[in-house]
Parts: sequence; C-alpha cells; structure tokens
Amino acid sequence: MLSNYLKIALRGFAKHKLTFFINTLGLSLGLWAAILIGLWIKSEYEVEKGLAESDQVYRVMEHQSYGADVFTTTSTPGILAEAMKENLAEVEKAATYSWNEEHLFVNGENRVKLTGFFAGKDYLHIMQYPFLHGNKQLALTDKSHIVLTEEAAVKLFGTSDAIGESVQLVSNEGEELYVVQGVLQSLGNKASSRFEYILPYQVMFDKPYNEWLTYWGNNGPSTILKLRAGTDGEKFSNSIENFIAERNEGSNVKLFAYPQSDLYLHGSWKDGKLQEGRIKTVKLFAMIGVFILLIACINFMNLSTAKSQKRAKEVGVRKVSGADKASLVYQFLSESILITFFSGILALLLVQITLPIFNILTGKDMHLPLGEGLFWVQFGAILLVTGLVSGSYPAFYLSATKVVSVFKNHIQGSKRVVWARKGLVLFQFILATALIVSTVVVFQQINYALKQSIGYEKDQLVLVPLEGELFGKYEIFKTQLENNPNIESVTRTTHSLMGRSSNTGGVEWEGKDPDFTALFERILVDYDFLSTMGMKLIDGEDFSREKGSDSTQSVILNRKAFELITQNNPENRMLTINGETRQVSGVVENFHFQSFHQVMEPAFIILDPSYASNAFIRIKAGEMEETLASIQSLAEELNPVFPFSYQFMDENYARMYQDDVRLRDLAQYFSILTILISCLGLLGLSAHVAEQKTKEIGIRKVLGASTFHILQLINREFILVVMVSILIGSALAYWFMKDWLEGYAYRIDFEWWFIPLAGALILGIALITVSLQSIRAVRSNPVQAIKTE
Repeated sequence: MLSNYLKIALRGFAKHKLTFFINTLGLSLGLWAAILIGLWIKSEYEVEKGLAESDQVYRVMEHQSYGADVFTTTSTPGILAEAMKENLAEVEKAATYSWNEEHLFVNGENRVKLTGFFAGKDYLHIMQYPFLHGNKQLALTDKSHIVLTEEAAVKLFGTSDAIGESVQLVSNEGEELYVVQGVLQSLGNKASSRFEYILPYQVMFDKPYNEWLTYWGNNGPSTILKLRAGTDGEKFSNSIENFIAERNEGSNVKLFAYPQSDLYLHGSWKDGKLQEGRIKTVKLFAMIGVFILLIACINFMNLSTAKSQKRAKEVGVRKVSGADKASLVYQFLSESILITFFSGILALLLVQITLPIFNILTGKDMHLPLGEGLFWVQFGAILLVTGLVSGSYPAFYLSATKVVSVFKNHIQGSKRVVWARKGLVLFQFILATALIVSTVVVFQQINYALKQSIGYEKDQLVLVPLEGELFGKYEIFKTQLENNPNIESVTRTTHSLMGRSSNTGGVEWEGKDPDFTALFERILVDYDFLSTMGMKLIDGEDFSREKGSDSTQSVILNRKAFELITQNNPENRMLTINGETRQVSGVVENFHFQSFHQVMEPAFIILDPSYASNAFIRIKAGEMEETLASIQSLAEELNPVFPFSYQFMDENYARMYQDDVRLRDLAQYFSILTILISCLGLLGLSAHVAEQKTKEIGIRKVLGASTFHILQLINREFILVVMVSILIGSALAYWFMKDWLEGYAYRIDFEWWFIPLAGALILGIALITVSLQSIRAVRSNPVQAIKTE
C-alpha cells in the first residue's frame, strides 16, 4: 500500500513540475530558516547551563537607591564573598571575581594577548567548568597559579596539555611568573562572557593600589555563591537584603541573590524591577521561525487546493472504484510528507553552507549536531509535523469531494476554497508586512543612535592602550606624536568612554537634600582632554598648565551634573567628592559614555592622570593609514615587548550596539526570506489562475481587450488581499515596535512614512510576481487558448 502511495506521489510530482518545485523550494527555505533560528535559540539557552549543580549557584547583586531611581548592578564589595561564607550557614562556597581584562602573556618567543579575570579559589567549585587537564582541587589555591582554556593553552604552548608549564604576565608593573595548574575544555557558547585565563583573586586583592577592595562602601568585582542543597533561593535572597547596610552605616544598598543560570536570558532590571531581558529577543525570533515555516506550509496548502479540480476527477474515479476517505487522506498526506522530506534534505544542505555566515552575524560558534541522535529525532519530528500541517487541509478537503460534484464539474466553483486561499495569502502577507515595518523601525533607531551627536567627536579619534613601558614614557610618546603634522592633539584618561567605569555616590554640595543621593561617573584625565575629545565647553574654562594647582584642585562637570548641584542654589560652584572639596572650573555639554538605552548620567572630570592607561589621539582627516603606521613605529620603539594595538572610537561606539545591530540584520534577512517564500506561493497561485482563465483571456483578446485590461483582471484579486494585509500587518508592527522602542532612553518616533514605505515595497514585489504570470498568459496565442480543452 505504501509503495503505491509513493508511486502515485512521484507521478504527480513529475506531472505538475512547477507546483512541485515551488512547494519544495518554499518548504526548504522555511525549514532552513527554522533550523538556523532553532540552533541560535539552543545556543542562547545553553549559556551558563549544563554545569554540575548549577541550580545551587547564585549571583549576589545590588539595588542602589538614588532618590527615586534604583540602579541595579552585579558589582559588589571585594570582601563580600568571604564575609558571606563565614556568616551565612546557607552558603557552601563563595568567590569574588573581577571584570575581564586583556593581558600580555609570554612563553619564550611566543607573545599572546589573552582576555580573562581574577577569581577566588572557590570559583571553579561553583562554576564547574569541565577540566581537560589538571586538578580542580588545586587550581587557584596559590598566588602562582593560572588556569587556561584549551584554546589559550594551544596559543601559548602549542598544545592543550600544558600542566606545570610556566608563563610570564607582562604589565605596566613588570613581569609576574605563573604556573599552569588547569586547562578547561572548550566552553563554546556556554559562558556568557568569553575568557581565556583565570588568575587568583588574591593577586589582585594584595596590590597596594587596590586597597579600595577592602571597603564596604566600594563596589567593583562580582560575588558568586553556591548554596547548600535544599536551600530556598528566594528566602535566602530576602534574608541578605541588609547584609551590607549592617556593616556600612548610611548605605543605600539592598542585596539580593539571583540564579546564575537565569541571569543571561532574564537578568535585566529597570528601577529595581525585573524586566524580560534577552529572553524577549529569543521569543521574538522563535515566533519568526515558526511564522516563516507556517508561511511555507500555507503555500503548500494554497497550491494544493488551487489544483484541486485537477485532482478532483482522480478522487472521483478512486471513490467509484471503492476507495474510502481514510485511504485518500493517507495518500495526500504521504505526498506532503514526501515533499517535506525532499525539502528537509535541501534545507540541511543550505544550513551547512550558510552556517559560517550565520555565526558571524550572531557572534556565535554553532554547528549542526549531525552526530547526535537527539538532533535527528527532533529533525524528523519537525519534518513530520510540517508535512502533516502542510498536507492537512488539501487532504481532508479533497478526500471529502463528492463524486457527483466532480463529474458535474462543480468543484472549480467552490467559493469556500477561494476564500480559504485568500485568507491564507492574507495571513502570509500580514506577517511579511509586520516584519518589514519592524525592520524599518529597528534600522532607523540604530541609525539614529550611531549618527546622533554624542557630545564628543568620535570620528578620527584613536584609542591606544598605554601598556608596558609606554605607560611610564607617556610624555615622550605625546611630545613626539604632536610633532607629527597629521596629529592634532593627544591626551590620556582612566576612562574608555565605553560604558560605566568608575562612579561614586559620595558627592555633596550646598543645598543638597540629605536624603538624596546621585551616582556620578568619575573621569580622571590629563591636560588637553576636552580639546582632544572634541567636547564643547559651555561655561568656565578647561584645565590649564598655567593655572597649576588651581586646575588640580578644581573639577569640570557635564551639564547634567551642573544642573543637579545648582537646582536649589543657582550660584553654587563648590562640591565635595568623597570628602575632598573642589571648585567647579568648567561645564561641558552632556556626552554619552553609555548607549542610548541608558539615560544621561551626571559626570565629573578631574585632572589626575596617575592611573590613566588610555591614550586618545586626534588625527587629521586623510592619511589615516600613514599616520597609524607612524604611531605604531613610535609605540614599538618605546615599548618593544608589547605588540601595538589601537581602536577607532567610532567602531568602539558602534560595538555598544552590536546586539541591536545583530537584531537589525537578522530581522532584515528573515524579512526578505518571508517575502520570498510568500511570493513563491503567489507565483504559483497566479500561474494557476492564469491557467484557469486561459479561454477567458483568449476570448477577451479576440474581442479587442487591451493588455492592461487583462492584467488588471488577473491581478486585482491578489493585490486587494495584499493591500488589506498591509493595513493589518502595519497595525501589528506599530503595537510591537512601540514597546521595543521603550527599551531606549533616547529614541525615534514611530513615523507615519514607515508604513507607506513598507507597503509600497511589499505591494511592488507582489505586483511584479503576479504580473510575471499575467504577462505570460496575455502573450499566449488566443486561438490556441480557445482550442485548448
């Protein structure tokens, strides 16, 4: 029986080649998109998941209150972990770990820059990353230890088995020798933040300039805990709320614990309230994947029902011969499942070819798990469901056809079928319109963020890290650079202007409400900072060498900070920062050191380059390549151990929006794919309608109808449906994108022209698609059309 179904199906495919081609291509494109999106969603859910006892791991976080605002951060005091381990019975393991830093590591002639962090000895017992080599019990227990990832070990030693090998860390402070005590297996997409080395936290804690880590009022590193089995995480979180306040009088901090495994996807807060976070994007693309596959299935349904009258006589003959409804349903479902199988094979080939490009777009390292049995079970299930969904309506519709209606030729006039087809086309283009309008909005918002004035001139501005000997030879570096006619100015600072770096709530001024606290960003700079950065001074003056101590004892504020301190006293020009009184010597226009997702924060600038490790170089327009070569030559002469590195600030700024840019690019490509699949279906339907109206077109041409009149006759039923779908899809996009734009503190308005633009694009593509078949029908010989049965 099954072999007969297959034979009939294959004969049908051969007879209706265009329909078979459109169905196979449409379903393969839909499956291709669904598989890519599925792989991406899987990789998102794998982050911080799958590690042993991960359900007991919690990150300690802070809600900091500043007036009516609540700032939530993962930064905590450097002594919090040990204090919690000592004082809280629920805590089994606790570790402090720092932010990621790039350091130069040297093994003989091999010099490699690696990114990593400092972590307490319990860290690898909490985050139980699998060890490839070494002993987890010993790793990080001594200040001389270092743990590397598999990739980092290969970079440094040419092999992953590097246990016992020595490596030098070279920094501004000199050279430090470490011994490899552990090599971690490749983490792939499992770590939320990529790292290549881990050093003992005690090394960082013992540095004399890191005394601030011992104070309860200072934050910086993160704290991670492993709670004892059976501990109620929510109750524990509530119990530690005042842990810091009890040790630091006047603290504005409330602690809480949040599951580490949920932090990546769900960990987003606004004014102290949990938001959706990245899971919102995951849900969005899950819907896109389902919709694209559904659109491909709709194409199959539409074309199958459109061809119903050609299959109706076959159904009638088989029913007269004794076939029951069930056997007919099985027949049509087997055809759809067979087409889905062919489409699935083609989709896998497309995924394999395009996955490297998709990895670049998403910043992931994904692969098709062809060697895993579970993948094939899931893939088979998707094919089966897709085949059943695609073939369900045609199968049950055609199998229910009455024999009498078939032979009276009534089947072709069924209004129910026509309206069903129009409804399915309507649904397709509603989704396509919503995606296109949303893509336009995302594109405009990202463009707005990237091109808007941010308070300093990021173009022609280069950041060079002051590493190794270059840190101590800065003045020589600066002097020689400024002798270059292509370089306008040079300065240095502690801040990269790429997100929050150092901030304080310890700012007081006359007239300040004692119950009010604001979080100020602290930027320590050298002379020429404002001019090099291109910041606009709106009041007062810049730091000056001629002013001497007046400059070192003053402060420059951004407009937001100045408005804050003069709110109750417009004449105020004095403030106290962490107990040190300073006079406001100048005010600069607000400048963004965060993305447009965050509101403008108050900031102050102090002349203190003691720890400034970022050199900013303003280069004149033109001759960029030649100027960079001269900067590199000078840097390597002054600092021969370190490989020269630099960053363009416009690219750094754009990098803050990399998640948004990825969202934009993915939405753009999937929107194009949605339209392509929808138009494939429209192409098949218009070919069918043109075929149905062959005689009518021939008669009209003989009677003198114009080409335009005939095109209008064929096109109008499709174009009307597409126009209605544009209206509905635009309304859906407006509702969704208004919510998406709320995620930006500085955003565009939803402009009226977004909808006509998207509508014109979709309508134009649909019109061209339908007209291709219409023109073909119009150009046919009317005599042959009239003679054809």
